[in-house]
Amino acid sequence: MTVNNNNTNVAYGNSLSINQSIILKNFNNIFSYKTFGNSEESKNLLDFFIKENIDENGSVFFQELPIRSGLGSLPLGYLDNESSNTKNSTIIIPSYGLKYLFPTLRKASPRNNSLKLLINIGNIDYQNDAIVPDYLNSLNIANELNYPVIFPINLKEIKETTLFASFLSNFGTTCHLIDAPAAKNTIFKVTEKNDSTDIIDADAIVAKSGLNVAEAGLNDYINAFNNFFGFKIDNFDLKTSSAIQNTDDIETVFVSLGFIETTSFDEFLASNKSLKIGRLAVRIPSPFDGEKFIKSLPKNCKKIVVVEQTSFSHVNKSSKKNYLYSTIQSVLANAGISVELSALTYTSDFIWSKKAIKEIVYNSLNLQLDGQDDDLILNSQFNFWTDDNNSEDFFKLPTQILDNLIQHDPQFEPSLRAKFDNLTQGGTYQAQISVNRPNSNVIVNNDEALLTFVANSNILHEFDVLNTTKDNGHLVLFVSKPIEETAEYFTNVLKIPTNLLIKLASKQIKLILVDKSAIQSKDETKGRTLKFLIEALFWQYAYNLPNQDIIKKIWATNGTDIELLASVIGDSIRDNFEVAVKEIDSSKLYPEFLKLELEEKESDLALQTYLIENSFEPNPRTDSSPADQEYKLETVAEVAKKLAFVEAYGTTTELRPDLPVKNFIVKVAKNKRVTPLDYDRNIFEIEFDIGNSGLKYEIGEALGVHAKNDTEKVIIFLNSYGVTDLNQIVSVANKDDPSKIESRTVLQTFVENVDIFGKPGKKFYESLIKFTKDEAELKKLINLISPSGASELKKYQDEDFFTYADILSQLPLCKPTIPELISIVPALKRREYSIASSQRVHPNKIHLLIVVVSWRDSQNRLRFGQASKYLSDLPVGAELVVSVKPSVMKLPPRPEQPVIMSGLGTGLAPFKAIVEEKIWQKQQGHKIGSIYLFLGSRHKVEEYLYGELWEAWRDAGVITHIGAAFSRDQPEKIYIQDRIQEVLPELKVAMCDEEGSFYLCGPTWPVPNITAALQSILKKDATEKGVKIDLDQAIEELKDTARYILEVY
Repeated sequence: MTVNNNNTNVAYGNSLSINQSIILKNFNNIFSYKTFGNSEESKNLLDFFIKENIDENGSVFFQELPIRSGLGSLPLGYLDNESSNTKNSTIIIPSYGLKYLFPTLRKASPRNNSLKLLINIGNIDYQNDAIVPDYLNSLNIANELNYPVIFPINLKEIKETTLFASFLSNFGTTCHLIDAPAAKNTIFKVTEKNDSTDIIDADAIVAKSGLNVAEAGLNDYINAFNNFFGFKIDNFDLKTSSAIQNTDDIETVFVSLGFIETTSFDEFLASNKSLKIGRLAVRIPSPFDGEKFIKSLPKNCKKIVVVEQTSFSHVNKSSKKNYLYSTIQSVLANAGISVELSALTYTSDFIWSKKAIKEIVYNSLNLQLDGQDDDLILNSQFNFWTDDNNSEDFFKLPTQILDNLIQHDPQFEPSLRAKFDNLTQGGTYQAQISVNRPNSNVIVNNDEALLTFVANSNILHEFDVLNTTKDNGHLVLFVSKPIEETAEYFTNVLKIPTNLLIKLASKQIKLILVDKSAIQSKDETKGRTLKFLIEALFWQYAYNLPNQDIIKKIWATNGTDIELLASVIGDSIRDNFEVAVKEIDSSKLYPEFLKLELEEKESDLALQTYLIENSFEPNPRTDSSPADQEYKLETVAEVAKKLAFVEAYGTTTELRPDLPVKNFIVKVAKNKRVTPLDYDRNIFEIEFDIGNSGLKYEIGEALGVHAKNDTEKVIIFLNSYGVTDLNQIVSVANKDDPSKIESRTVLQTFVENVDIFGKPGKKFYESLIKFTKDEAELKKLINLISPSGASELKKYQDEDFFTYADILSQLPLCKPTIPELISIVPALKRREYSIASSQRVHPNKIHLLIVVVSWRDSQNRLRFGQASKYLSDLPVGAELVVSVKPSVMKLPPRPEQPVIMSGLGTGLAPFKAIVEEKIWQKQQGHKIGSIYLFLGSRHKVEEYLYGELWEAWRDAGVITHIGAAFSRDQPEKIYIQDRIQEVLPELKVAMCDEEGSFYLCGPTWPVPNITAALQSILKKDATEKGVKIDLDQAIEELKDTARYILEVY
C-alpha cells in the first residue's frame, strides 16, 4: 500500500529492504556472502539486480561468495587495486561469517583509513536449532580492529543508520549492524521522502559543514551528517518511563544495545507509570565516547544496569570480560563518578518482550512483581498460530488482516512479525500483529494479545498460547469435531493439556470454538467461505464491530476481487456463525477447569511460550500442479484429435468453462443514450432479450457482464508483440479443476479472457524481472518495485494509467512467451450493474442504466472504463455472456410496508425495478405501502433519469412523493438530504410507525449525509414519544434488520 502526501510516500515494507536499497544506490563494489535459510523463490531482488552488473551508473561490480576459511582474500585483494579502492565498497555478511573474514581484515587494519569499506553485518547465527540475533562476535571483532560500529536502536531508524554508516565509510572502514531476523520478517509503516535523501554525496556533506577531514573526529562526522540531512543520529539515546517528567529525576538507568532489546525496553517504559527509571540505548558502541556517555546520564542517577549479550561459555561468569560493562566501568572510574554499577547478561537465544523487561527491571530493583500496577496497554496485539501446511485461509489471514487494519484507522500504524518453526509438529507458523500508536516503535514480540487465533488444537500440545494472551482476552480455536460443552470434550477429545485449561479459567479468557466440519460452503463464495468466516471472527472479537460493518470490510477487500456482492458474504457469515461457531459458557465450564488436577507427568510438561525461529520460511512443499504445465501452446492437430475422439479425451464444449458462475447468452434489444450528445456524461439505457436462455433474476440483483476487449486493439497489440499466428491454440488448466484443460485460440484468449488493457499492480512489475536481461529495463523494473520508486509507480497507476500493453511496449526486450504472459496478466473481471427491471413485469427482458466511465490521463488521452464502453458500443442484436449476482437490496416482507429510496445518477436503476414490482403487487390485489423517491443529479434537463416514468407513476398514485435535488440548477446547492428534511413528518410515519425500509444506492460519498438525515427521522420519532435513543446504535439495528440498505460503490 502506498499513500502520497506532499513530498512523502507512505508504504509498508521491512527494514532489511530499506537497508539493501540504500546500499544498492551508494556502492559500486558489492561482495555478498550467502546466508542460510533462503529458498530460490525468496532470493532477494537486490542480489538479482547487482548480479546483472547494473546500478544507476551502470558500473556495479558484484560477487556472491560462500562462507569459508579465508573468505576475505577476494574482496580485499580486489580493493588493493588502486582504481577499485577509489570507489565505495561494501561487504554484506552474516555475523557468523565474520570470524572467517577477521584474519584478512586484521592484515589490512594498518591501512584502514585509506580503505573505503562498509561492512554491513546481519546479526544472525544458528544455535540450538534456532535462528538467533548474535551481535557479540561482530562487536568484539570490530572493536579489536578499531572499526567504528553503528547499531540502530529500533527498526524505524535503519534508514538513518545505514545512510550514516555509508557516509562514514567514505573515510575509513565502518561496520553497520542489523538484527537480521526481525529486520527481514517484520512489516511496518515505512516513510520514503521524494528528495533523494537515500543518496550519499560525501563531498557535498563535507563542503556544507566545512569539515576538515584531516583533523575530524567521529563527532565531527556525526554533526556534519545530521546538519546536512536534518537527522538526530547520536552515540546515545535516553528514554524515560511515563512516570518521569524531568530526566534528572531518573534514579536507575538501564544501558541497552541492539534494537530488539531497546524496543522491548521502550514498550515497557511507555506503559510504566510508577518507576523512576530510564534506558540509555547505545547507538555507537565503538569507539565508545565516554564523555558523551557521562553527559547523557541523569544528574540524580544512583544505579546503572548494563544489559548486554554474552557467549554461552560465559553464562553466570564475571562480567569483567564483557565489552560494554568493562568499558562503562572504566569510563565511570576515570571520571570519578560513584554510582552502583551492575550487569545483566543474556545469550543470543534469549527471547525479548515487554514481560521479559518487566522481570529484568523488577529483579534489578529488588521489587516484587506481584501486586505492582504498572501495566498500561498502549497498543492492540493479535497472535495467529497455524501449522505451515495449512490452507491459505489460515496462512494468508494475517497479511489480509494487516491490509484491513491499515485502512481501518489511519491514525494507527499496524505491523506484522512472521515466525517459522520448521521442526515442531512438522512446521508451525506464528504471525504477530501489533497496532501501534503513531510514531511509536515497532513491537518485536507480542505478549499481551487481545485476541489469539489457533488453527487446530494440536498446536496447544506444544505451545502455551495463553501466556501471550492478556487476561480477559479472547482465544478462537478451530476444531474438526462436533463441539460439546463438557470438560471431557476438552480433556479427552481435543486432548488440551490440563494446565492450559486451568490457565484459561484463571485468566478469564473468553473461548470461542469453530467447528470446521460444520462450516457450510456455498458455491457463490467461490471457495472462500472459511476465509470470510475467519475474517469475520477477527473483526467481531478484536473490535466488536456490528455485522454490517464486518460485511463491508470483508467485501471491500475480497468482494470486488472475486466478484461477490455484500449479501453473499453476509449470508455466508451469518449462516456459519449459527452452525459452526460456539462461545463457550465460562460460568459453567471454567469452575470445572479450575478443579482439574494435574497428573504428575503433566505438571512437569513444559510448553513453549514463544515460537523458536529456525527458518525464514515455511517448510518446502511439493506442488502437485506445476506452474509450467498450467499454460501451453498446442497445435491444431492436437486439438483436432481431442475434437475427433471426444470420449477418449473427455472433450466437452462449454460457454465459459473458466468462470465458476452459471452463464447465459442474451441479445441486445435496445441501446439508447439518454443524455445529450454535447453533455460530458454518456448515460445510456440498454435492454437485453433473455429469449430461451433460462435466466432468472430477483428484485435488487445485479447483472454480471463479461465484457470483451476490443478485437482490433487486441490484434494491434499481438502483432506488435510479434505474434504471427493468432489462431494458435492455448491450453490452460481449469482454475477449479486442474485436471480439466480449456483450449482457445490466442486471439480468443486475449479478447475474452486476459485483461491486457487493464491497470497493472506492483506484482506484475515484479514478475517481469525474470523475463528481461536488458540493463536499462531491469533497472527500471527494480526501481518501480522498490520503496524509492513508490511515487513513480503511483504516477504510472493513477496519472498515466498505463495498461499491461503499455508497459510491455515500453519494455521491448522483455518478452515473456504467450503462455507466460497469460500466466502473469490477470483475467478480465466481471462488471456488475444493478438491474433496472422486474422480471414479473418484463419476463423476457433485462434493463440496465449505465454511465460510460471516462477520463483523461496525464498525456490528455481519453480513457474509458472497459465494461461500460464495451456495452455502449454494442449494436442491437449483438450477443454477450452474462450472469446474475444476488444483492442485499430486498423488498420489505409485507407489501404494505413503505419504501423510502434515495439515489444519485445511475444509482436510480434498482429503484425503477422496485417500483415496477410494487405495481405488480398492486395488480395482484395487494395493498402497497407508500413509496418515497429522493433522487439527485447535477442538472434536470440533462440528467433527470427516468424522469417521465417517475412523474407518470406519481400521477397514477403509485409513488407517494418525489424529492428531486438538482444541485447545479440554482445558485444555492441542493442535495438529497435537503429534500428529505422537507418531508420529515411524513417520513417519520412511514419509517417508524409503519416499519418502512430505507434504501441508498449510488456512490459512497453521500452516505454520511443520508445517514444523518435518517437519524433526523429517528430523532423526531423519539422526541414525539419522549424517549432517548442512541442514534448510532439505532442505525446499526436498522442495518442488521435489513431496514437500512446500502448498495454503494
